[in-house]
Amino acid sequence: MGLFRFLFFKRKCLVYTAFGNKMYLDAANKFTEHEVSYDTVIRGGANAHSAMNGASPSFNNFKASPSQYDFYVAKEDEYRAQQALHR
Repeated sequence: MGLFRFLFFKRKCLVYTAFGNKMYLDAANKFTEHEVSYDTVIRGGANAHSAMNGASPSFNNFKASPSQYDFYVAKEDEYRAQQALHR
């Protein structure tokens, strides 16, 4: 976790790391369904950034990018986030 995130962001607790867009979409949907607020930090290779360089990135580029997504929640929502992921 970066110093900037630690000092200025409310959601500091890393609860899940997704690799690839399918895992990201599954986790994001679960958090949304269970009304858990989250922040996502994207870490990826060269292809992860190429999908975002165009004016209108296509869904195929989004699907193909091999990225890592870190999901952060507030400390008080950590338990709810873990429950949402395992349901």
